[in-house]
Order: sequence, then C-alpha cells, then structure tokens
Amino acid sequence: MATTTDQKAQPYTFDLGHMLVTDPNPLPSYTTSNKEELLTQTARGCAQALINQLLTACPITRADDGALQITLPTPETHLPREKPVPKEKEKTKWEKFAEKKGIKPKKRDGKMKFDEGKGEWVAKYGYKPGSGRDEGPGEWLEEVDAKEERKAKVPKGMEERKAARAGRERRDQKARSRKGK
Repeated sequence: MATTTDQKAQPYTFDLGHMLVTDPNPLPSYTTSNKEELLTQTARGCAQALINQLLTACPITRADDGALQITLPTPETHLPREKPVPKEKEKTKWEKFAEKKGIKPKKRDGKMKFDEGKGEWVAKYGYKPGSGRDEGPGEWLEEVDAKEERKAKVPKGMEERKAARAGRERRDQKARSRKGK
C-alpha cells in the first residue's frame, strides 16, 4: 500500500471525537472511466490522514486483557438531531392534585421475600404456596407414632390447626355473607 503525502491547497480539518475528517479541497475533474479510481484515492488519502492524526494526537493505553485502546477527545462538531427535542409531557389531573395536596407515591418493597427455612424466594402475600397467609408447617401429611396415637387420639398440634382453620372458615363465611348483601 502506497502512502500519499501530496500537499493539498487547504489542509484537512479533523474532529477526532467523531472520528471525522473533512477535505475542503474540490475534487479534480474526472471522466466517467476514472471516476471510481479518483474517489477511491481521495477516500484512501482522507482515511490515512485520519489514522495518522489519531495515532499522533490521542493517548494510547493497554487494557487489562492486553488490548490497545485509544482515548478520543470530546467531539467539536455539533451534529444535528433527526427529530426535534420532545416537549415535556403535561401533568395529568391526578399528578396536579397529588402535587397540590403533597401526596407522594408509596414505596413498594416488592412482592417477594426470602424464606430462610426453605432457602428460596416466596411471595409475601397472595394465593400461592409460601405466601404470607401460609404460615403452617407446610406438610399436608404427618407421620404419627403408633404409641403416641394410642396415648392421645389426637396428634400433637392438630387441635390448634383445626381451631385456626375453623376460625378462618368462619371469617371467610362472614365476608361472603357481607359481600352478598
């Protein structure tokens, strides 16, 4: 690859932040047969000038993995936006009212909590197993010693569980009857 060192009438202008090189010189006259060759030479000259400028003006560092990095300066050329800057949205009626009354949105701690016993994340509330209302032993079947069963017809803890379940059923029934009215 040959390097081009021809002198231009006007020098290139660089914006290294955008990796942009501008050639203000007009293109020489060309015929249709040498148009592609002329454009290729001009583009190659601009690319070589940009690479030379990057290697001489920007600091080069080595990353932890051994790769070389060039730190680019801040861009100088202001690039236009394709679309205008969006307008600020107008506040809704609720947002205006909340601001006027000093109401702030409540913080939500999330729906899940970590259960140390199970070693997994479970729902704090809701119908799913492991949610806050499911504080029982978690086993639907318990093994009972035959000797203990003979001693007491009711296994340990069964009375409390039955009473708690009956209380929940009564509470649910009352809620259903109130809802139906």
